[in-house]
Amino acid sequence: FCGSTIAGLSLLSPSVMRLVHTQEPGEWLELLLEPGSLYILRGSARYDFSHEILRDEESFFGERRVPRGRRIS
Repeated sequence: FCGSTIAGLSLLSPSVMRLVHTQEPGEWLELLLEPGSLYILRGSARYDFSHEILRDEESFFGERRVPRGRRIS
C-alpha cells in the first residue's frame, strides 16, 4: 500500500514516537519528534518495527516530559 518507504513530517506539537520490533518486543527505540521534523522509515525500520506516537500521559523522552498538544503529521 505505502511502498518501501514511509516519510512523515511532524507539525505543531512535539511528540515521542516508539518503534518496537515485531518479532522481538524487547527491542525498541523512542524518537523525539520536534515540530518541523521529518522522519523516514525504510528497510528494517519500515518492515520489522511497528511505530506509534505516544499518548500524552506516556509522553516522556528519557526523563524529560514531552507534553502533547495538537499534532498534525
